[in-house]
Parts: sequence; structure tokens; C-alpha cells
Amino acid sequence: MSTSGVVPALRAHVETWRPYTLWYVGLVGLAGAALTGGPHHPWLLVSAWAAPTAGWLGGHYLGDYFDRELDAGSKPHRPIPSGRLRASTALRCGCACFAVLAMLAVLGGWGTTSAALLAAFGIIAYSRWCKARGVAGNLVRGALGAIALLYGALTVGLSPDVPSTVSVLLASMVAFWSHDTMSNLVGALRDIDGDRAGGYRTLPVRRGAPFAVRTVLALYAVTIAAAVTAGLLAGQHGRTGYLVTLLVVVALGAAALTPLVTHRTDMPVLVALRAHAVLVVERVVLASALVGLGLGVGLQLVLVLPLVGLTWWSQHLMRARHELGTGRPALTLATPRRAAMEDVS
Repeated sequence: MSTSGVVPALRAHVETWRPYTLWYVGLVGLAGAALTGGPHHPWLLVSAWAAPTAGWLGGHYLGDYFDRELDAGSKPHRPIPSGRLRASTALRCGCACFAVLAMLAVLGGWGTTSAALLAAFGIIAYSRWCKARGVAGNLVRGALGAIALLYGALTVGLSPDVPSTVSVLLASMVAFWSHDTMSNLVGALRDIDGDRAGGYRTLPVRRGAPFAVRTVLALYAVTIAAAVTAGLLAGQHGRTGYLVTLLVVVALGAAALTPLVTHRTDMPVLVALRAHAVLVVERVVLASALVGLGLGVGLQLVLVLPLVGLTWWSQHLMRARHELGTGRPALTLATPRRAAMEDVS
């Protein structure tokens, strides 16, 4: 490949990675490790972050591979349908990422191996079969966040000396399962026209946007209830910082979901895109809350501040272009002032 072709090829790969989502799943894995009693050896924490991240990247490659025909009609600007990334290359890269996940999982033992196999099956099942089948697809996709949390916990190992650990972990898994199901459903609200044209029977296509928005709100209520339960079940250490972080999470969630309620009978693409853009930032803060609960608020702040910044910055540069084929900054579109101006116009 010539030098002139390297930059476009690299850009196509980076677009496939969706950097604005990349920091989240590793933080979830790290949160799972933080919830256990230890030992919190640095290499175990790195593995808890790296393995879910590798699986996430593989899922993006394989998801774009399986969706290439749908994207050719609704999003022809994306790397594979535009010809900037070969479908066979995406398939090989996805398999390579899964190989990294498998290596790390096997090194971690039978627990992490089982969790990795479950995650790999979920990724393929969602992309290949479930995405087009209504709420079942959202639930399968949402389960991946819960599995990442479990993987992180199994990387370190559950301590029998702290009986509350399992309860906190289960409540946290419910929170991430419902949250990731909810955010995936918000993404489906953004893609109603393209999914309908491609024959994908998502929940908004089958039941309409108002029903889908009500489902989103119900799932978010489950998320917050489960997250609060996890905090109450945990020990006193770190609980105050955790609950304060949840207040930030709820504020961001309200900012994301209120426009969906307002526009539930007529869902513009940009409204759903703004909502999802805010949720992508909000879930990073949610994952950081569990890191702080287990490893202290100091480490939480060291991680969450730059990761939120990276998430915002990468969305600002890439999100709208990847979803809409334009260069308009997604997070600029998400600001209340811009939203109000567009609503008036």
C-alpha cells in the first residue's frame, strides 16, 4: 500500500473502532475488578480493562461486517460500504481482536474463559441474528455490559471473606444490563428509517417511537434503582462519593432523555443522536462510580476526568460524520442552546 493510501485506511479503521465508545467497556471491566476484595495487582486490573476492550473492538468489526448490506443502503459513507475498508479485512480484524480476548481470558482461568465465551457468543448473536428482532436484540446487546463487569470481577476473583461482594456485583450487573439495553434502544430510535428500509424489525419499527421511549424510561429507572441498591449493599467505604456520582449520572440521564419524551411522537434523527451522545458520556461516569466504590474516589477522578474528555472530544470530531455522513459535531448538536434554536425553527 502506498503512503497516500495508509492514512485513509487507518482512518477507516479508527472510524470502525468508534473511539467515543472505546473507553467505556474497559472501565466497566475495571469496575468489576474494583468491586472484589482483591488482590488488586496492577496486571490483573490491566487485564480486566484490556480483555473487554479487545472484545468490544472485535464486536465493532464484526458488527460492521454483518451490517454491510444494511449500511450500503442507509449509511453508504461508512468504511465498508464506501470501499475504504474491505469486508474481508474487517472480518480478519474482528477475529484477531477475539484472539486477543481468548488469550487474556485463558490466562485468567476458567471463570474468565467462560465469561469471554459468553461475551463472544453474545456479540456474534446480536450482530448476526438478534439485532433485527426487536427487544431481544436490545437485551442481548445490553447483556454485554453486564458480562464485562462479571469478567472484571472474575479476573481478580470473588472473595469468600466479603459476602456482600456477590450482592453488590449482581445489583451492578442488573444496572449495566438495563442501561446498555436502554442506550442501544436509543440508538435504534436514531435509525428507524434505515432499519425499516433494510427489513430490521427493531422495537421502534415494530411498536413505534412512543412505545420505545416509554421502554427507555422504564429501563433507565431500573438502572438507577439497581445502582442505588448496589451502593446501599456495599460497605461505608466510598459510599458517599458513589452516591454523589450517581447524582451526576441522573442529571446527565435527564438531559439525555427529556428531549426524547418531548419528541416521542415525531422522533427527528438529530434528537435521538443528541440523546445517545449524552448517554455515551453518562455511562462513563456511571462505570467510574463503581471504580470509586471499590478503589477510592481519588483513582476514580484520575480516570473519569480524562476519559470523559476523550469521549466528548472524539464524539465532537467523529460522531455525526460516522452516523450521518456529515462533519457536524455531534456534541455541539447536543447542547441545549442549539437544540432550542432548532426546535424554534
